[in-house]
Amino acid sequence: MRGKRLCIFICIILVLSVFSGCQDSNNNAENGNPKEVSSKNEKTFTYAVSDDPGNTLNVLTADDRVSLMMAKLVATPLYSMNADGSLNYYIAENLEPSEDGLTYTCKLKSGITWSDGEPVTADDVVFTYEEFIKEDNGQVLTINGQPIKVKKIDDENVEFKLPAVSASIKENLCTPFIVPKHVFEGKEDVTVSLNDKKIVGTGPYIFDEYKAGEYISFTKNPSYMNGEANIDKIILRIIKDDDTAKLALKNGEIDAWIGLPSKMNGLEKFTVTPYSEGRIAYLRLNRVSDNMKDSEYRKGIFYALDREEILKAAYSSMEYASAGYSFLPKNNSYYTENVEKYEQNIEKSKKLTAEGSRKLSLCYIGTDPAQKAEALVIQAQLKIVGLDVELNGLDQAAYMAAAYDNDNKNYDMYLGGYIMTFDPDGFRPLYGTGQMMNFASEKVDNLFEQGKTELDPKKRAKIYDELQMEVSKEALFYPFGENLRILVTNSEIKGIKEAGLVPIYTFEDMSKLSR
Repeated sequence: MRGKRLCIFICIILVLSVFSGCQDSNNNAENGNPKEVSSKNEKTFTYAVSDDPGNTLNVLTADDRVSLMMAKLVATPLYSMNADGSLNYYIAENLEPSEDGLTYTCKLKSGITWSDGEPVTADDVVFTYEEFIKEDNGQVLTINGQPIKVKKIDDENVEFKLPAVSASIKENLCTPFIVPKHVFEGKEDVTVSLNDKKIVGTGPYIFDEYKAGEYISFTKNPSYMNGEANIDKIILRIIKDDDTAKLALKNGEIDAWIGLPSKMNGLEKFTVTPYSEGRIAYLRLNRVSDNMKDSEYRKGIFYALDREEILKAAYSSMEYASAGYSFLPKNNSYYTENVEKYEQNIEKSKKLTAEGSRKLSLCYIGTDPAQKAEALVIQAQLKIVGLDVELNGLDQAAYMAAAYDNDNKNYDMYLGGYIMTFDPDGFRPLYGTGQMMNFASEKVDNLFEQGKTELDPKKRAKIYDELQMEVSKEALFYPFGENLRILVTNSEIKGIKEAGLVPIYTFEDMSKLSR
């Protein structure tokens, strides 16, 4: 899930609410029950989503949750990666590195076909990666400024040639969903119209119908390489309001919904499954703001804060969140707490902030209830040490324009959250000089560079230990910790563990769900 799709991690998820359905208060109660689109003999799974993806889909550039869920239903990558580094093979049978780490050979599974019956071959893989590298704009499948070269060996084997060794290459290579060359060759890109009612793919489901503002439906793919799905039809029902979605769940109109902690009452008859996406919620200080030039003053702000109080306000209780101290999530194998934690120390905060500005501004997404709660607590905590904070709740577009303009001095502080890669190298687009967190540290840059090319896990661990300490010392980034995403399902729905709960997509493989 990297490359152009990295947008969802470092552009969209940075600012989206962690929960679906809390960005828009519009009520979709007028929508009909989409289960009516299926016959009585079909088994369906209806999942509430908060956004309408629109009438097109490009599986190489999808950058929002719903579009990515759709992509994962109709298409598959060569393989996907788990947090522990293990691989889930789809089109690929294996991936073998050369001794020097500069060549990776991928063998494809035999007998896989596209949903239109055509065979999947190495030509499709080469075509996909060449298209993806063009879309990628040098972000992920480029090393030291040079793109990875993809070559067909024969119909079932593909070679990836690296310009230099990269410790994150296995994760990066699993980014694109494979697309059919015979469908898209000669076209401008791989965008398909949902109005055409035809998407050729290798996923567990085949696109069936899109009804704007109401639902997107899918029918199981009988030729899916991991076995025909247990459930006949998947329906993504668009419901933008949490209360409406909760009522639809209780009425049996939908089978699954992502809910806020505050909405969990009255759901005793349903299966409630909190799970981690490795999402880090944070406060970021604006390095270029006139009020934030002094690092000691910045540290004083951090010492005024109580991260657990902030998390409790945002997520109801610590049952749905855990305090964290690094820019890496706790499930990352390189996570360390050997950093400056900035545990609350009011007297120290008062001393360090004494000579600095007494008035600060905090920017956040005003429609995000979690960020609104965080902002109020931060305002109160900084008031204790004599700092007055002006709260600026913006709409999402205005927030994006301000927060990721590295020359913008209008706000002193920003709230946010992100979901990133499993490999720490994937965090470089956040913390590298001039990147999204607006750091400017040569030492941080050098440590990222060392970590990218070091293949020895123990040596890498030392590099990332030092890197986490350096990011903390800069006193620009204050992680609150991680929050859990809460999946609520009809008690009839089984196979959640087998389907696998994963970041962004919700399920690793919906074909494993049953009822």
